[in-house]
Amino acid sequence: MTLVSFADLRQAWRGLRRAPMISFCAITCLALGLGITTAVSSAIDRAMLQPLPFRDPASLVTVYRTAPQANTWPMSAPNYLDLAAAGSTFSGLAAIAQSKALLSLPDRALQVDVLRVTANLFALLGVTAEHGRMLLTRDDSAAEAQTAVLSDQFWRDQFGADPAIIGRSIRLNGNLVTVVGIAPPGFRIPRGGKVLSASIWVPIRFTAQERAERGSNWLMVMGRLAPHATIATAQNQLQRTHEALSHTYPMMQGEGVRVVPLAYEATHAVQGPLLLLFGAVAIVLLIAATDVASLLLARGVQRRREMAVRLALGGGRWAVMRPVLLESLLLAAIGVAVGLALAYVGVRTIGALAAQRLPQLAGLSIDFRVVGFALGLAIVVSVLCGGFPAWRSAATDPQVALRGGRGGGLSRGHHRILAGLVIAEVALSLVLLLGAGLVLKGFARLSGNDPGFDPAPILTLQTVVSPQNYPDNTGIRRFLEPALTAIGGIPGVAAAGSIQLIPYVEWGWNFNIRYEGQPAVAMTQLPLAEVRVVTPGFFAVTRQRLLSGRLLTESDDDRPQSPAVAVVNEALVKRDFGGRDPIGKRYYTGDTTFSTIVGVVSDIRNAGPFAAPQPEVYVTYLQDGLSGIFPILVRVNHGGPAAVAAAVTAAIRHVDPEAAVSQVAPMTDVIANSIGQPRFYLTLLITFAAVAVLLALAGLYGVMSYVVAQRTRELGIRSALGSGTRGILQLVTLQGGRLVGAGLVIGLAASTVVTRLLTGLLYGVSPLDPVTWLAAAVLLVAAGIAATLIPALRAARVDPATAMRIE
Repeated sequence: MTLVSFADLRQAWRGLRRAPMISFCAITCLALGLGITTAVSSAIDRAMLQPLPFRDPASLVTVYRTAPQANTWPMSAPNYLDLAAAGSTFSGLAAIAQSKALLSLPDRALQVDVLRVTANLFALLGVTAEHGRMLLTRDDSAAEAQTAVLSDQFWRDQFGADPAIIGRSIRLNGNLVTVVGIAPPGFRIPRGGKVLSASIWVPIRFTAQERAERGSNWLMVMGRLAPHATIATAQNQLQRTHEALSHTYPMMQGEGVRVVPLAYEATHAVQGPLLLLFGAVAIVLLIAATDVASLLLARGVQRRREMAVRLALGGGRWAVMRPVLLESLLLAAIGVAVGLALAYVGVRTIGALAAQRLPQLAGLSIDFRVVGFALGLAIVVSVLCGGFPAWRSAATDPQVALRGGRGGGLSRGHHRILAGLVIAEVALSLVLLLGAGLVLKGFARLSGNDPGFDPAPILTLQTVVSPQNYPDNTGIRRFLEPALTAIGGIPGVAAAGSIQLIPYVEWGWNFNIRYEGQPAVAMTQLPLAEVRVVTPGFFAVTRQRLLSGRLLTESDDDRPQSPAVAVVNEALVKRDFGGRDPIGKRYYTGDTTFSTIVGVVSDIRNAGPFAAPQPEVYVTYLQDGLSGIFPILVRVNHGGPAAVAAAVTAAIRHVDPEAAVSQVAPMTDVIANSIGQPRFYLTLLITFAAVAVLLALAGLYGVMSYVVAQRTRELGIRSALGSGTRGILQLVTLQGGRLVGAGLVIGLAASTVVTRLLTGLLYGVSPLDPVTWLAAAVLLVAAGIAATLIPALRAARVDPATAMRIE
């Protein structure tokens, strides 16, 4: 004999249909709580808990150069080579450098992200190729043919996943490079809170110049500890080697070396925000579970009369409880099914939102361990909260229950339980609502930071040309200048210029600045200045104000009779000159060479919205820094940046048909993308807060509706004795108001602790910001009154004669 038959399930379904509002609310609460929890927990598991996909990841480390200004600097090629040669505590050290290149295909040219790596990197990580082979140590030798490894995604997008590409040559920066392998899908390396990935991986092959430039720091270094070595022993050994080098090369004095576990690199940047989001999700889940508990407890009390009838007809305890338990299980199953559908949508949405902002979430999918937990939680909540009242009712004398009137009434104990659940929901909702409000205000402040220029009429794009077409660094004269002239002639274009790195995209390059007349000290004791290499037309695009002196001009070129000059920003003048006019002052560019400051311009946020404008030095392309990669900015007079995008691309291709043009976007989009990560966190947090408030209000509404239904006869008597509509409204709303008020007090007290954990997401807003606290409290009170008012209005419309007849 089976414990449960199909007829029992059909009866359970009918039971849910007899209480459609409670069933709908309970299923909705379960689905929202479980769906959101499953989606975010899967993201946290992906970003923080899954081990790195490398061999013995616990022994992998990142190596940084440290200085008084920061402890996460890159390293120069000769310093890396010296440390690698002396590193007995390491099985190996590998170096990585980010770059871009021009890939020439038969029908088009592409700008591609390239990682130049020492070829021992893949063996060090224990990574094998999906097809072909990864780079080998011999590929570092200039005597070998140039080789490359393609990323899996790039191989599929550009070559249709054709395995025949292995062994074929592609033209990269004008050079033929043999493809030797395809990297495994999703291959990427954590670094400084970000991840390193590329379309193409090539051996680094240091040039003689790179090997000699000890002060040019551009390499990211990682390594694998030798057996039995520790972080501390590796740190000490590298530090001793570095100190020995600093005695030979005084420019390194004051610097050091820092060794960090790679696993820490993979998680520390996202750990805090994701744990805060998990806390928010836990609050949502608690509110959802509380909602379901209150609804099912109320439903159980309401069914006491039904349980009494079953007992009076001779039913045993299991026979009495079985329909209720089946209804609870059926409700849990439906809630989980809908929740999994929501989780699937949530995972897809989070994955899409995080694609560029949180690469740690690449490949995000539903974690079925989390699904198992969600299923178990749903069953426990539903069965306990549905079965407990049934178990109590099954132990009650049928005559007592049958004399209890409508549903058996609401006992004082049940009243306390339901009131406590509602208060908990309101308190938790306030905590989450207040947190979302503070983050929203911080994000609004971040978004409102003045960039220092008007981005609306500016178009940005990246161009890459082949070094083979412009030997001896002639790309400035033969490509960039004609291209900017052609763009300037397009109708609607007001100005065009180039800067080494587009504002709001990258931090850039810096150097320790020493002015003429200052005593010689260790380089690390000198202040830093950011270097921005520009064309003279750049200032016409941003329209920065000229505060003193002159701007850069076309005559500031590389001729011997042209002195090296620079324009500085207001932030540098305030820091280094105390606001005094610096025109004519010189700073060292070498041991005996100088550059003269000829102008001062207003600040712009080249480094992005998170930091104040940095002290900057603007120099011209013709005097400092030649490259085959040219970011271009275009200011339009009318019609918007998008109106000239096609014409700008055509003008560039007219100058060089093989040039690759990419990342064409209005400056407003560039700025928006720069704050994409905080926007991602804000979007999720506001979503959770909205769901939490809705769930809390649903719980308050459900409980107050039930209370009104239980007090129908009492309210009818009050009405018959002369209590008017206003009195009835006041009675019911006052009862609901007390619950909201108690939840508000508890929520405010809890928020004083919880909001301090949000400091990293507030961007200058105090966790105790009074305006936000007041707004959150007022909003929740107003919503609570609205949720209470609807049942109160229903109670006020009860006909006294009808109410008096209710048994």
